[in-house]
Amino acid sequence: MFRAYTALILLGVIWGSNFIFMKWATALITPSQTVFLRVLFGFIPLALIAWRHKVITREQLAYLPHFIVMSVLATSFYY
Repeated sequence: MFRAYTALILLGVIWGSNFIFMKWATALITPSQTVFLRVLFGFIPLALIAWRHKVITREQLAYLPHFIVMSVLATSFYY
C-alpha cells in the first residue's frame, strides 16, 4: 500500500510540475512556440525508437500529410 501511495504522490508531483513549467514558459515564449517544442520533444524520442526497431516503412510515409493535419488540429489549433 505504501508503494502505491508513493507512486501516486510521485505521479502528482511530476504531472503537476508540468503545469508550472508551462506557465513559466509562456511568460518567455509564445504559446505556439510552447506547443511546437512540446510536440517536437515528444516526437523525437518516439521517432528514434521506431526507427531503431524498424517499425517504420516507406509505405507509411503516404500517411504523413494526414498526421501533419492531425498534429495541427490536436495541438496548435486546439490552443
